[in-house]
Amino acid sequence: MNLQIELENSEEIQKFLCILNLGMLDSLLEGALSFEDAYAYLYRPYVAQLLKEIEANKTIVELFEECCMLEDIRDIAPEKLKDAIKLKKKETLDLLKSISNTVKPMYWLNKFDE
Repeated sequence: MNLQIELENSEEIQKFLCILNLGMLDSLLEGALSFEDAYAYLYRPYVAQLLKEIEANKTIVELFEECCMLEDIRDIAPEKLKDAIKLKKKETLDLLKSISNTVKPMYWLNKFDE
């Protein structure tokens, strides 16, 4: 089986990544995923670079750059990690709310109902 997610519009890509980020942050907060998993799945410099290429909001680019550094907070100041994750969740929610809704919602999964 092959799952494909195909997004072409910048706003839809940003929405998708914000929603994915909320799940990732919750999973880290609850211990359901390790930071190694988070890095493998999402917290790589490539994501911020992709966002720059699609001319995404500068704030979302910075958010993903900062999420890549959560592992450093865990290693350097573990007592601040929980608050840092909660702050990133709030920032992600605020970004998600601010993304334009001018684009018609679309199915994110190819062949969703075929």
